[in-house]
Amino acid sequence: MIELMRERITIQKSSTQKDKNGNHMLVWEDYYKCFSYANNLSGKEYWEAKQVNAETELDFIIRYCSEVSGLDTEHYRIVFRGRLYNITFVDNVQYKNKSVRIRAALIKR
Repeated sequence: MIELMRERITIQKSSTQKDKNGNHMLVWEDYYKCFSYANNLSGKEYWEAKQVNAETELDFIIRYCSEVSGLDTEHYRIVFRGRLYNITFVDNVQYKNKSVRIRAALIKR
């Protein structure tokens, strides 16, 4: 599987910062860059996503490391080929700490 990890992705993390007036703002900063295997949903997953108009979802598979061990769907997102994707699901595959499967949906602007 490692030889298929050819696509570069950037994982961004959100934080809150105050502007000059004291207002809280959500800010996204690059957190971790890595190579991944990126794939469209297929089969049953594709048809289930299509029923809810979510056919813009992708699966990313990356190597497990300490930086991605705490990924969640609320504080992280992915930049892939200049487009932003919200993380919708994170799976430490078979709990082996070898690879992480991330499902992410394209953010519509």
